[in-house]
Amino acid sequence: MKKTLKIIVSVIILSGIFLVAANFIKVSPNESLLYKIQQYVTYSKADWENYEINQKLLAEKPVPANYVTEVVQAQQEDDIYPVDTNFATPAVKAQEIEKIKKAKFENLIVAKNKPDDEDSQSALIRFTRDQLTDVIINQKLNIKVGKCYVNSNTEGNFNCVSCMILLYNRDKKDWQEAPDGKNFLKNSYDFYQTSEGSRWEAKDLSMQIPFDYALRKKYSAQ
Repeated sequence: MKKTLKIIVSVIILSGIFLVAANFIKVSPNESLLYKIQQYVTYSKADWENYEINQKLLAEKPVPANYVTEVVQAQQEDDIYPVDTNFATPAVKAQEIEKIKKAKFENLIVAKNKPDDEDSQSALIRFTRDQLTDVIINQKLNIKVGKCYVNSNTEGNFNCVSCMILLYNRDKKDWQEAPDGKNFLKNSYDFYQTSEGSRWEAKDLSMQIPFDYALRKKYSAQ
């Protein structure tokens, strides 16, 4: 009897919480109330900054069609790498906004188990067949990893996460693009473990993730 009473009370309390949340929490058309509550419970300041940037992009008016160049039209639809819209041309920015609309980033799950900076750097050195070794030693650069998201595309591995990364210059204390025009380094990768507790390995990104503005801001000199 007591157990049943506890269940009833719990249901009433949860229902009350949802009713209060429904009246006082603003929910966008592409979001659920449960997702919004999860945001308020789990989001950090950096998470909210990323969220606000993406919401601002979605609210912007479409860019006129005459901005769309032949180069943009020729881009593959499966281009899933995130783009910093602050430095994008109007056409690329418009395309990125469309990608964000279709991506449903609210369904992504932030990974609790993820590689740290050292793990991701080692994994990328192996993945790029030591191309990063010279860069890291001689040009005083390090890999920094941002927020990671659970990726169900494990390909038979123990787990997999998708993360944005950047190169950080230890002398200038600022992020930078891949040096000397080398484009072997992308801005995002999948990281996976073949078994529980095993070392992290890297592979090409297989899931669309949002641009990590908080990561870029954290390692910017300005």
